[in-house]
Amino acid sequence: MRVLVFLLLSLVSVVSQEAASPLAIEIRSIIDDYENSVRANTQKIIAATTEEEKNKYRSSIPSAGPAATKMMQLVQANLNKPDVVKAVSWLVTGAANFPEGQEALKMLGTTFADRKGIAAAVKQLEYHGLPAEPVLKAVIEKNTNREEKAAALYALGAVHFKNFDASADRVSGEASKDKALDCFQQLNAEFADVTIQGFKLSDFTAKMLFEMTNLQVGCEAPEIEGKDADGVNFKLSDYRGKHVIVIFWGGWCHACHGILPLMNQAAERLKDKNAVVIGVNTDIESEAKKALADYQVAFRNVLDNTSSGPNTTLYNLRNFPTLYLVDPKGVIVIKNGSLDAMVARISKAK
Repeated sequence: MRVLVFLLLSLVSVVSQEAASPLAIEIRSIIDDYENSVRANTQKIIAATTEEEKNKYRSSIPSAGPAATKMMQLVQANLNKPDVVKAVSWLVTGAANFPEGQEALKMLGTTFADRKGIAAAVKQLEYHGLPAEPVLKAVIEKNTNREEKAAALYALGAVHFKNFDASADRVSGEASKDKALDCFQQLNAEFADVTIQGFKLSDFTAKMLFEMTNLQVGCEAPEIEGKDADGVNFKLSDYRGKHVIVIFWGGWCHACHGILPLMNQAAERLKDKNAVVIGVNTDIESEAKKALADYQVAFRNVLDNTSSGPNTTLYNLRNFPTLYLVDPKGVIVIKNGSLDAMVARISKAK
């Protein structure tokens, strides 16, 4: 019986290998060669015993450039073959900063706009900002496949949402908000069941819709609550009547390390200004306590336990660190601004 099972599994494996086209195999080979070289270099960094040796390998991380060149040559030679979509998708997502990645992006909105199999790459265009808008509109207009059309609607909505969220110009921001809402409403009405790489797009849009409605300047700040490092429960609303600077951070976040001493200084400076600093730490509990000690954090923190903890999820965090300033009435007055701007705002308050 075991022999029969082994033979059947072997047969399935052979059939699977035979089913892959030479083009698909070549595309996979280019990706594997590049990813293996990056992994090998990473292992050298991990194994290095001195900081000097680590820096040596950090400065020699393999470039995606050579792989991008080979991949684009394959694309140009096989434009009409279905499997070439995998190469275009990799160029858009894995080599976006190279000329070949930029060329693949243009092709995604022209040659490949109506193709099946581009959904994952299209979704990633949410990180390309407004320059991706023409490509996404082309996919929405030309592609009749549900996954691809839904991915384009989602990404276009996300692009406009982020533009709205970052806009200093109220008119431009409101225009972007309306465009984002149009995309999200269509997505929820027609494609609520569509998943990309195992995730429902409608779940992502729900978070952004919540943020547009509840996490803007002028909104009452949603409650933040949890246990501190001593296991004591506390809430953002406990500090009603005071200005509160909230920082979402983690010891795992290298960008957070530099601001923590400044947050400590701000907490000390603001003690006499009817203001406090509180943190939402996103490390697991054991690592959180280590980070609090290592960086001598002098302000109280809710331990959220992961970067997808309840408070972090509620606030739809996309970047770390992120800072909010909440006024004595519990209203958001600065979102994702600089610490200096927040301290200045508090200092000017009566």
